[in-house]
Amino acid sequence: MTKSLLFSALLLLGGCAQLPQHSTAEADRAAIIDLQHRYVLAMDFFDADGYAAVFTEDAVLDWARGEVKGRAAIREFMASGTYDLRKMNFQPAKTPDGRDWPSTVRHIVTNQVIEINGNTARGISYWMNYANNADRRKIEWLSFGSWDDQFVKYGGKWYFKRHTIYNETSPTRFIADKPNPLKH
Repeated sequence: MTKSLLFSALLLLGGCAQLPQHSTAEADRAAIIDLQHRYVLAMDFFDADGYAAVFTEDAVLDWARGEVKGRAAIREFMASGTYDLRKMNFQPAKTPDGRDWPSTVRHIVTNQVIEINGNTARGISYWMNYANNADRRKIEWLSFGSWDDQFVKYGGKWYFKRHTIYNETSPTRFIADKPNPLKH
């Protein structure tokens, strides 16, 4: 019985040794995608602290109205409501029990291509957003575009170093007529 138990334990340990291990690059890629999702969740729920937390202290947010430089300024930018898309085509509505029915803006991030080089990375992603501002029961697609991001890893965590937002519905921020951004 002891030999059987020892043999079983050795088989179990041998099997565990062959379990697939995730590479550092795979873990870093997953962490960067998680970072992007934390960014959009903070934005969509108007969480200025959560929004700022995904950026480095000296980060740059490059968007339709210019650059916002530094984590503190990025936090203030979010806290000011400048990016509050609920104001677009907003129609007040009530729930059946008489409460104000808030409109919602949500972002989707997709098609992430992430190139990791040690503790830095570059990411190209698509984004789109939708809302229920005009009619709470209907989705309205608002805009879409792409991000060209620079990331950096500090203390084992990834952050946006530079977050550049392109918007295909803006005459000054579209890139549809440019070459593939992956060709650099």
